[in-house]
Amino acid sequence: MRRAAVFAVLLALPACWSSQSFTPRERLDAQGPGGVPAALYTVPAAEAGGPSTAEVRVWSHGAKARYADDDREIVELHVGFELENNASPGGAAGPLRLDLDAIACEELQLDGVLQPPLKPVRVQGDGVAAPGQTARVDLLFEPATTKPRDLDSFRIRFAVRDGERAALQQVVPFGPWTRNLDDDPYWRGYYAWGWGPGWGPGWGSAWGPGWGWGPGWHVGGGWRGW
Repeated sequence: MRRAAVFAVLLALPACWSSQSFTPRERLDAQGPGGVPAALYTVPAAEAGGPSTAEVRVWSHGAKARYADDDREIVELHVGFELENNASPGGAAGPLRLDLDAIACEELQLDGVLQPPLKPVRVQGDGVAAPGQTARVDLLFEPATTKPRDLDSFRIRFAVRDGERAALQQVVPFGPWTRNLDDDPYWRGYYAWGWGPGWGPGWGSAWGPGWGWGPGWHVGGGWRGW
């Protein structure tokens, strides 16, 4: 009976920890790292009718569950940006900046229920792209759930500034996307799932150490730069 109960818990784990992938629902003219689809936006020039010399790519590596440092079970939703400044270095043009304070996750639907806007809980990158350079920014949001599959859709609001000028203000809608996670190096680097017989430590510190032969299930993860 006890063995059957443990096996039932093992079978339930994938449903709780199963990841959720997302893709922009518009302007899918680019790719993010790892080949995920990205929305592409042109940054208008300062002079009306002038040629644009900058663009923004926006993508997501999806939502996944993990345990926080304080042992809370959380879901992290990733959104990435690349701000490409193609102005000539040494010219009159200055740096462009992704306004990190303006970024928000809006219209987040959790199992059909609308959630309040979220600000990122973690930001990697400063978002400043000098002429001839590309700035990469990765952000994590923490929706109020422990199951990635509860996330239905969301949108990301952002702005690009040229000095004090708001060069671009945009909202990017995201919806679910199905892909083979085995082909995504970011997911492979974040999670290591295994099911099958083998020798090795069991469960980890949360369940107690142990060695033995039999079916095992393990998961690992952390903030690794996506």
